[in-house]
Amino acid sequence: MLGAATENAKQRAANMAKATGNRIGAIRSAKMGVFQITPVNSNEVADSGVNDTSSWEKKVTAVVSATFGIE
Repeated sequence: MLGAATENAKQRAANMAKATGNRIGAIRSAKMGVFQITPVNSNEVADSGVNDTSSWEKKVTAVVSATFGIE
């Protein structure tokens, strides 16, 4: 999940850089954030993460903060 979150961060950074006529360079730092494990269709979030136990069906959000260079 963290790999997918990091890839998503890279794609978002590339889209922002492209909008300004630039492109991203190498990753400079990455930090793992919290996991939000919530029922499907929930919008609950917490700075310390969420681990819902009220339902079988879950939505898992992995948070990664990544910094990329710009070329």
